[in-house]
Amino acid sequence: MRRRTRFSLAAFALLLVLLGAYTAYWLIIVEQIKSGVTAWAQAERTEKIDISWERIGVGGFPFACRVALETATLRDRRLSPAPELRIPVLSGEARPWDFFTWRLDAPEGLSAALPAEGARPPVKLAARSVAGVLATGPKANTILWLRLGDIDAEAGETIAVSMADAWVILPQKPPQVHTEPAIGIAVTLRQLKLANVTPILGDTIDELALALRVKGAVPGGNLVKAMSEWRDAGGTIELDNLQLKWGELGTTASGTISLDRELQPVGGFSGAIQGYDQILTVLVQSGRMRAAEAGLARLALAMLAKAGPDGKPAITTAFTIQNGQMYLGPAKLGKAPRIAWE
Repeated sequence: MRRRTRFSLAAFALLLVLLGAYTAYWLIIVEQIKSGVTAWAQAERTEKIDISWERIGVGGFPFACRVALETATLRDRRLSPAPELRIPVLSGEARPWDFFTWRLDAPEGLSAALPAEGARPPVKLAARSVAGVLATGPKANTILWLRLGDIDAEAGETIAVSMADAWVILPQKPPQVHTEPAIGIAVTLRQLKLANVTPILGDTIDELALALRVKGAVPGGNLVKAMSEWRDAGGTIELDNLQLKWGELGTTASGTISLDRELQPVGGFSGAIQGYDQILTVLVQSGRMRAAEAGLARLALAMLAKAGPDGKPAITTAFTIQNGQMYLGPAKLGKAPRIAWE
Protein backbone atom coordinates (compact mmCIF):
# COMPACT_ATOMS: atom_id res chain seq x y z
CA MET A 1 0.00 0.00 0.00
CA ARG A 2 2.81 2.42 0.92
CA ARG A 3 4.65 1.56 -2.27
CA ARG A 4 1.53 2.37 -4.34
CA THR A 5 1.05 5.64 -2.45
CA ARG A 6 4.69 6.63 -3.08
CA PHE A 7 4.31 5.84 -6.77
CA SER A 8 1.15 7.95 -6.98
CA LEU A 9 2.86 10.86 -5.22
CA ALA A 10 5.88 10.57 -7.52
CA ALA A 11 3.64 10.52 -10.61
CA PHE A 12 1.70 13.52 -9.32
CA ALA A 13 4.94 15.41 -8.59
CA LEU A 14 6.23 14.61 -12.10
CA LEU A 15 2.96 15.83 -13.58
CA LEU A 16 3.28 19.10 -11.64
CA VAL A 17 6.86 19.55 -12.87
CA LEU A 18 5.83 18.92 -16.48
CA LEU A 19 2.84 21.25 -16.17
CA GLY A 20 5.04 23.94 -14.63
CA ALA A 21 7.64 23.51 -17.36
CA TYR A 22 4.97 23.74 -20.10
CA THR A 23 3.43 26.81 -18.45
CA ALA A 24 6.82 28.50 -18.34
CA TYR A 25 7.41 27.56 -22.00
CA TRP A 26 4.00 28.97 -22.98
CA LEU A 27 4.61 32.24 -21.12
CA ILE A 28 8.02 32.66 -22.73
CA ILE A 29 6.64 31.92 -26.21
CA VAL A 30 3.71 34.36 -26.00
CA GLU A 31 6.00 37.13 -24.73
CA GLN A 32 8.36 36.43 -27.61
CA ILE A 33 5.44 36.58 -30.04
CA LYS A 34 4.26 39.86 -28.53
CA SER A 35 7.76 41.33 -28.75
CA GLY A 36 8.13 39.94 -32.28
CA VAL A 37 4.93 41.62 -33.47
CA THR A 38 6.11 44.95 -32.05
CA ALA A 39 9.56 44.55 -33.62
CA TRP A 40 7.99 43.61 -36.97
CA ALA A 41 5.83 46.75 -36.95
CA GLN A 42 8.88 48.90 -36.17
CA ALA A 43 10.86 47.25 -38.97
CA GLU A 44 8.04 47.82 -41.46
CA ARG A 45 8.09 51.55 -40.70
CA THR A 46 11.56 51.73 -42.23
CA GLU A 47 9.94 50.35 -45.41
CA LYS A 48 7.29 53.13 -45.27
CA ILE A 49 4.53 50.83 -44.00
CA ASP A 50 2.91 52.22 -40.86
CA ILE A 51 1.33 49.57 -38.61
CA SER A 52 -0.23 50.61 -35.31
CA TRP A 53 -2.77 49.52 -32.69
CA GLU A 54 -4.25 50.85 -29.48
CA ARG A 55 -3.79 47.66 -27.46
CA ILE A 56 -2.11 44.29 -27.84
CA GLY A 57 -2.96 41.26 -25.70
CA VAL A 58 -1.96 37.60 -25.53
CA GLY A 59 -3.86 34.51 -24.36
CA GLY A 60 -5.00 31.04 -25.41
CA PHE A 61 -3.40 28.94 -22.65
CA PRO A 62 -2.91 25.99 -22.66
CA PHE A 63 -3.40 24.69 -26.23
CA ALA A 64 -3.01 27.86 -28.28
CA CYS A 65 -1.00 31.06 -28.51
CA ARG A 66 -3.28 33.98 -29.34
CA VAL A 67 -2.36 37.57 -30.13
CA ALA A 68 -5.17 40.15 -30.25
CA LEU A 69 -4.91 43.70 -31.58
CA GLU A 70 -7.49 46.40 -30.95
CA THR A 71 -8.02 49.24 -33.45
CA ALA A 72 -5.30 48.05 -35.80
CA THR A 73 -4.33 50.31 -38.72
CA LEU A 74 -2.04 49.70 -41.69
CA ARG A 75 -1.02 52.54 -44.02
CA ASP A 76 1.24 51.92 -47.03
CA ARG A 77 3.27 55.09 -47.65
CA ARG A 78 5.19 53.43 -50.49
CA LEU A 79 2.31 54.50 -52.73
CA SER A 80 0.93 57.99 -53.18
CA PRO A 81 -1.85 58.48 -52.25
CA ALA A 82 -1.41 55.92 -49.50
CA PRO A 83 -4.01 53.13 -49.13
CA GLU A 84 -5.19 52.45 -45.59
CA LEU A 85 -6.63 49.40 -43.85
CA ARG A 86 -8.48 49.53 -40.52
CA ILE A 87 -9.53 46.56 -38.37
CA PRO A 88 -11.36 47.21 -35.05
CA VAL A 89 -10.43 43.80 -33.56
CA LEU A 90 -7.94 41.31 -35.04
CA SER A 91 -6.77 38.07 -33.47
CA GLY A 92 -4.26 35.50 -34.66
CA GLU A 93 -4.04 32.04 -33.13
CA ALA A 94 -1.44 29.28 -33.57
CA ARG A 95 -0.64 26.01 -31.83
CA PRO A 96 2.43 26.13 -29.56
CA TRP A 97 4.02 23.42 -31.70
CA ASP A 98 3.22 25.02 -35.10
CA PHE A 99 3.92 28.70 -35.63
CA PHE A 100 3.81 28.44 -39.45
CA THR A 101 -0.02 28.38 -39.50
CA TRP A 102 -2.12 31.15 -37.95
CA ARG A 103 -5.91 31.31 -37.82
CA LEU A 104 -7.15 34.87 -38.18
CA ASP A 105 -10.41 36.40 -37.02
CA ALA A 106 -11.81 39.91 -37.32
CA PRO A 107 -15.36 39.57 -35.91
CA GLU A 108 -16.11 43.27 -36.37
CA GLY A 109 -14.94 43.28 -39.97
CA LEU A 110 -12.56 45.67 -41.70
CA SER A 111 -12.49 48.74 -43.91
CA ALA A 112 -10.02 49.79 -46.59
CA ALA A 113 -9.71 53.02 -48.54
CA LEU A 114 -7.65 54.60 -51.30
CA PRO A 115 -8.10 58.41 -51.33
CA ALA A 116 -9.31 60.19 -54.46
CA GLU A 117 -6.77 61.85 -56.71
CA GLY A 118 -7.50 64.10 -59.68
CA ALA A 119 -10.36 62.62 -61.71
CA ARG A 120 -10.23 59.30 -59.90
CA PRO A 121 -12.92 58.84 -57.24
CA PRO A 122 -12.07 57.36 -53.85
CA VAL A 123 -12.00 53.58 -53.60
CA LYS A 124 -13.62 52.13 -50.49
CA LEU A 125 -14.30 48.63 -49.23
CA ALA A 126 -15.97 47.44 -46.03
CA ALA A 127 -16.69 43.89 -44.82
CA ARG A 128 -18.77 43.12 -41.75
CA SER A 129 -17.04 39.83 -40.93
CA VAL A 130 -13.60 38.40 -41.76
CA ALA A 131 -11.89 35.10 -40.98
CA GLY A 132 -8.90 33.39 -42.54
CA VAL A 133 -5.62 31.50 -42.35
CA LEU A 134 -2.04 32.68 -42.81
CA ALA A 135 0.45 29.97 -43.75
CA THR A 136 4.16 30.54 -44.19
CA GLY A 137 7.51 28.87 -43.70
CA PRO A 138 11.25 29.39 -44.18
CA LYS A 139 11.23 27.57 -47.55
CA ALA A 140 7.65 28.13 -48.72
CA ASN A 141 5.48 30.80 -50.25
CA THR A 142 3.35 32.88 -47.93
CA ILE A 143 -0.33 32.14 -48.45
CA LEU A 144 -3.16 34.21 -46.99
CA TRP A 145 -6.78 33.04 -47.26
CA LEU A 146 -9.64 35.27 -46.19
CA ARG A 147 -13.40 34.81 -46.12
CA LEU A 148 -15.29 38.10 -46.06
CA GLY A 149 -19.02 38.49 -45.50
CA ASP A 150 -21.46 41.30 -46.34
CA ILE A 151 -19.14 43.46 -48.42
CA ASP A 152 -19.81 46.97 -49.72
CA ALA A 153 -17.39 48.34 -52.34
CA GLU A 154 -17.35 51.75 -53.97
CA ALA A 155 -15.25 53.14 -56.83
CA GLY A 156 -17.54 55.62 -58.54
CA GLU A 157 -20.19 52.86 -58.59
CA THR A 158 -21.47 50.84 -55.65
CA ILE A 159 -21.26 47.04 -55.48
CA ALA A 160 -22.60 44.83 -52.70
CA VAL A 161 -21.23 41.28 -52.32
CA SER A 162 -22.82 38.62 -50.13
CA MET A 163 -19.61 36.61 -49.59
CA ALA A 164 -16.06 36.48 -50.93
CA ASP A 165 -13.13 34.11 -50.64
CA ALA A 166 -9.72 35.58 -51.42
CA TRP A 167 -6.27 34.02 -51.65
CA VAL A 168 -3.03 35.99 -51.76
CA ILE A 169 0.23 34.20 -52.57
CA LEU A 170 3.59 35.89 -52.04
CA PRO A 171 6.74 34.22 -53.40
CA GLN A 172 9.73 33.54 -51.17
CA LYS A 173 11.69 36.37 -52.77
CA PRO A 174 10.73 39.44 -54.83
CA PRO A 175 10.83 39.09 -58.62
CA GLN A 176 14.18 39.82 -60.24
CA VAL A 177 12.88 39.92 -63.84
CA HIS A 178 9.53 40.77 -65.41
CA THR A 179 8.67 37.10 -65.99
CA GLU A 180 8.68 36.26 -62.27
CA PRO A 181 5.51 36.75 -60.18
CA ALA A 182 5.33 39.51 -57.59
CA ILE A 183 2.02 38.33 -56.21
CA GLY A 184 -0.74 35.85 -56.99
CA ILE A 185 -4.38 36.62 -56.29
CA ALA A 186 -7.51 34.46 -56.52
CA VAL A 187 -10.98 35.73 -55.67
CA THR A 188 -14.43 34.14 -55.68
CA LEU A 189 -17.34 36.57 -55.26
CA ARG A 190 -20.90 35.40 -54.68
CA GLN A 191 -24.11 37.36 -55.17
CA LEU A 192 -22.77 40.65 -56.53
CA LYS A 193 -25.51 43.26 -56.58
CA LEU A 194 -24.71 45.99 -59.11
CA ALA A 195 -26.03 49.51 -59.31
CA ASN A 196 -27.03 51.20 -62.59
CA VAL A 197 -26.90 48.09 -64.76
CA THR A 198 -29.04 46.87 -67.62
CA PRO A 199 -31.82 44.71 -66.18
CA ILE A 200 -31.65 42.15 -69.03
CA LEU A 201 -29.53 39.76 -66.99
CA GLY A 202 -30.72 41.06 -63.63
CA ASP A 203 -28.87 43.29 -61.20
CA THR A 204 -27.16 40.41 -59.35
CA ILE A 205 -24.25 38.31 -60.62
CA ASP A 206 -24.48 34.83 -59.11
CA GLU A 207 -20.74 34.14 -59.01
CA LEU A 208 -17.54 35.71 -60.30
CA ALA A 209 -14.22 33.91 -59.85
CA LEU A 210 -10.78 34.89 -61.09
CA ALA A 211 -7.17 33.92 -60.55
CA LEU A 212 -4.29 36.10 -61.69
CA ARG A 213 -0.56 36.66 -61.27
CA VAL A 214 1.12 40.07 -61.33
CA LYS A 215 4.51 39.59 -62.98
CA GLY A 216 7.42 41.96 -62.48
CA ALA A 217 8.31 44.11 -59.50
CA VAL A 218 5.96 47.03 -58.81
CA PRO A 219 7.96 50.02 -57.51
CA GLY A 220 6.71 52.37 -54.82
CA GLY A 221 6.02 56.09 -55.01
CA ASN A 222 3.37 57.97 -56.98
CA LEU A 223 0.79 55.55 -58.36
CA VAL A 224 1.00 56.79 -61.97
CA LYS A 225 4.79 56.74 -61.95
CA ALA A 226 4.88 53.30 -60.32
CA MET A 227 2.50 51.83 -62.93
CA SER A 228 4.50 53.44 -65.75
CA GLU A 229 7.78 51.98 -64.50
CA TRP A 230 6.19 48.55 -64.02
CA ARG A 231 4.82 48.65 -67.58
CA ASP A 232 8.11 49.86 -69.08
CA ALA A 233 9.96 47.02 -67.34
CA GLY A 234 7.71 44.49 -69.08
CA GLY A 235 5.24 43.92 -66.27
CA THR A 236 2.05 42.03 -67.15
CA ILE A 237 -0.94 40.42 -65.47
CA GLU A 238 -1.58 36.79 -66.32
CA LEU A 239 -5.28 35.98 -65.99
CA ASP A 240 -5.12 32.23 -65.39
CA ASN A 241 -8.84 31.76 -64.93
CA LEU A 242 -12.04 33.78 -65.12
CA GLN A 243 -15.49 32.30 -64.53
CA LEU A 244 -18.78 34.18 -64.56
CA LYS A 245 -22.28 32.93 -63.75
CA TRP A 246 -24.95 35.55 -64.33
CA GLY A 247 -28.43 34.14 -64.67
CA GLU A 248 -28.37 31.90 -67.75
CA LEU A 249 -25.06 33.39 -68.92
CA GLY A 250 -21.86 31.52 -68.18
CA THR A 251 -18.37 32.44 -69.36
CA THR A 252 -14.81 31.20 -68.91
CA ALA A 253 -11.64 32.93 -70.05
CA SER A 254 -7.88 33.23 -69.66
CA GLY A 255 -5.32 35.60 -71.12
CA THR A 256 -2.78 38.38 -70.59
CA ILE A 257 -3.25 42.04 -69.64
CA SER A 258 -0.75 44.89 -69.95
CA LEU A 259 -0.93 48.69 -69.99
CA ASP A 260 -0.58 50.98 -73.00
CA ARG A 261 1.15 54.37 -73.11
CA GLU A 262 -1.88 55.97 -71.43
CA LEU A 263 -1.88 53.29 -68.69
CA GLN A 264 -5.09 51.77 -70.04
CA PRO A 265 -5.54 47.97 -70.23
CA VAL A 266 -4.78 46.08 -73.42
CA GLY A 267 -4.88 42.34 -73.82
CA GLY A 268 -6.35 39.25 -75.33
CA PHE A 269 -8.42 36.45 -73.83
CA SER A 270 -9.73 33.15 -75.08
CA GLY A 271 -12.75 31.47 -73.59
CA ALA A 272 -16.26 30.16 -74.01
CA ILE A 273 -19.77 31.54 -73.55
CA GLN A 274 -22.88 29.57 -72.56
CA GLY A 275 -26.49 30.70 -72.30
CA TYR A 276 -26.67 32.83 -75.45
CA ASP A 277 -30.02 31.25 -76.45
CA GLN A 278 -31.70 32.28 -73.21
CA ILE A 279 -30.25 35.79 -73.51
CA LEU A 280 -31.73 36.17 -77.01
CA THR A 281 -35.11 35.07 -75.63
CA VAL A 282 -34.96 37.72 -72.90
CA LEU A 283 -33.95 40.38 -75.42
CA VAL A 284 -37.02 39.57 -77.52
CA GLN A 285 -39.34 39.50 -74.48
CA SER A 286 -38.04 42.87 -73.30
CA GLY A 287 -38.55 44.42 -76.75
CA ARG A 288 -34.84 45.06 -77.30
CA MET A 289 -34.65 42.72 -80.30
CA ARG A 290 -37.10 41.59 -82.95
CA ALA A 291 -38.04 37.92 -83.09
CA ALA A 292 -36.77 37.65 -86.67
CA GLU A 293 -33.41 39.18 -85.75
CA ALA A 294 -33.12 36.82 -82.78
CA GLY A 295 -33.91 33.86 -85.01
CA LEU A 296 -31.12 34.74 -87.42
CA ALA A 297 -28.69 35.34 -84.54
CA ARG A 298 -29.70 32.06 -82.93
CA LEU A 299 -29.06 30.19 -86.18
CA ALA A 300 -25.65 31.80 -86.68
CA LEU A 301 -24.57 31.18 -83.10
CA ALA A 302 -25.79 27.58 -83.17
CA MET A 303 -23.46 26.93 -86.12
CA LEU A 304 -20.52 28.18 -84.02
CA ALA A 305 -21.49 26.41 -80.81
CA LYS A 306 -20.03 23.16 -79.51
CA ALA A 307 -20.89 21.08 -76.46
CA GLY A 308 -19.14 22.32 -73.33
CA PRO A 309 -17.83 20.22 -70.41
CA ASP A 310 -21.37 19.96 -68.98
CA GLY A 311 -22.93 19.10 -72.34
CA LYS A 312 -24.55 22.52 -72.85
CA PRO A 313 -23.79 24.39 -76.11
CA ALA A 314 -20.98 26.91 -75.78
CA ILE A 315 -19.34 29.34 -78.18
CA THR A 316 -15.56 29.43 -78.14
CA THR A 317 -14.36 32.90 -78.97
CA ALA A 318 -11.77 35.58 -78.25
CA PHE A 319 -12.16 38.80 -76.31
CA THR A 320 -9.67 41.61 -76.86
CA ILE A 321 -9.06 45.14 -75.62
CA GLN A 322 -7.03 47.43 -77.84
CA ASN A 323 -6.97 51.14 -78.68
CA GLY A 324 -9.59 51.75 -76.02
CA GLN A 325 -12.12 49.43 -77.67
CA MET A 326 -13.51 46.01 -76.71
CA TYR A 327 -14.01 43.24 -79.26
CA LEU A 328 -15.77 39.88 -79.07
CA GLY A 329 -14.21 38.00 -81.95
CA PRO A 330 -14.34 40.47 -84.88
CA ALA A 331 -17.37 42.31 -83.45
CA LYS A 332 -16.78 45.66 -81.76
CA LEU A 333 -18.57 45.89 -78.41
CA GLY A 334 -17.77 49.53 -77.66
CA LYS A 335 -15.37 51.56 -75.57
CA ALA A 336 -13.48 49.89 -72.76
CA PRO A 337 -13.90 51.43 -69.27
CA ARG A 338 -11.06 53.84 -68.58
CA ILE A 339 -8.95 53.56 -65.42
CA ALA A 340 -8.49 56.92 -63.71
CA TRP A 341 -5.13 56.61 -61.95
CA GLU A 342 -5.21 60.25 -60.91
